[in-house]
Amino acid sequence: MKKLISGLVMMLAFGGSMAATLDLDLTSYADLASGAYDLDTQYNGVSSWGNGNVAGIYQVNADNPDMVNIAEIQQVDGVNNLAMIWQGGSGNEAHIYQTGGENNIARLAQVGTGHYASLTQNGGSDNLMMVQMLGDSARITASQIEATNNVLAVVLNAGSNLTITQSGAGNVFSTVMGAGTSMIVNQTGQ
Repeated sequence: MKKLISGLVMMLAFGGSMAATLDLDLTSYADLASGAYDLDTQYNGVSSWGNGNVAGIYQVNADNPDMVNIAEIQQVDGVNNLAMIWQGGSGNEAHIYQTGGENNIARLAQVGTGHYASLTQNGGSDNLMMVQMLGDSARITASQIEATNNVLAVVLNAGSNLTITQSGAGNVFSTVMGAGTSMIVNQTGQ
């Protein structure tokens, strides 16, 4: 599992540096909101009662400050949980909470300006969080708490703020950041 996670992080780091200079094309996910898009086919995991939970949200606004989107996914316990949020426009907000379990994956992509995201993975093991905020003035707070072998990879564009907290053993954090970005990182554990 560690080799798989390390491979994913290297792919994200390589792809992230390219994604930071290109717009992220979300057109293939446009039917997520309608329910026509089958998320199960996008995730190769074991699915049984309480395991393999998959949740996805796709939102786009028209850059109207009165039409801001808020997305939230909560997943508790289980194995192989996957949470994905894609947002485009401006001023959108996203929250992903994964508690307990193992092999949890949280993926977030926000394209546009002024977005906010809060992501938390609490407990469990072998958790992976991948974030791409491709626009200016984004804010993100992400935490992986009391777990082992956590991986957190973030891509941010210019003028963004990042606060990261990791606790437990075997934590890994990597980032690709644009100009004028501030970052606070707290890592505790072995």
